[in-house]
Amino acid sequence: MAARVSAALALTVLLLSGALGAAPTLAQGIGITVGGPWGGMTVAPTPGKPALGPYAPYETQAPPSGGAAAAQSMDANGAVNMLRNRGFSQITVVKQRGTTIILEANGPRGERVQLVVDAASGAISGMKVIGYGDKRY
Repeated sequence: MAARVSAALALTVLLLSGALGAAPTLAQGIGITVGGPWGGMTVAPTPGKPALGPYAPYETQAPPSGGAAAAQSMDANGAVNMLRNRGFSQITVVKQRGTTIILEANGPRGERVQLVVDAASGAISGMKVIGYGDKRY
């Protein structure tokens, strides 16, 4: 009796794992239509490229600048402009030391964050949420 229950359980697990394993491959080609205030915007996955997540403004690299400016590191004003282009607001420079710039800003979703920007590459190398809007934790 126990062998029969064990065999039935093993068969059920095998069938379910096969069905669940095939589900993501079927769902990858499906586009999602977002309604509401954005209208009928269709968000379809790009093959070979991961979808942008909620931390996309923090994870993307700064656009490369051409010519002699690419060899130089960015200053505090360049970091402020780069963050403003990524959707940050109320940006203040806290400190700059070498190629590291520490800034505070309101993020794209309204959270107050402290950011560490690498001036040589233009990448955000650190982020800490310190409040929301005008309120600090």
